[in-house]
Amino acid sequence: MDFIIFIVNFVFSALYILLALRAILPWVPNSKRNHIFAPVYALTEPLVVIVRLALPPQWMGMDVSPFVVIILLWVLQKVMLQLLAVL
Repeated sequence: MDFIIFIVNFVFSALYILLALRAILPWVPNSKRNHIFAPVYALTEPLVVIVRLALPPQWMGMDVSPFVVIILLWVLQKVMLQLLAVL
């Protein structure tokens, strides 16, 4: 069971790092066209696009979707860990 908890925490930690990078990258010039950052966009876009539909960047003045996804993933992680603790 400890190994499963480790894997869950590892996956969520990797997603947190990628989403934090995604939140910072708009301030880096030409980051969307840079092939070094392409994996960050490719891995986080499926998560971010769902939130972006509900909270368009035009309403907020900036794209807050990576921050919202981080919060939602944190809640999901806590629920998953509680369910694994019960097992």
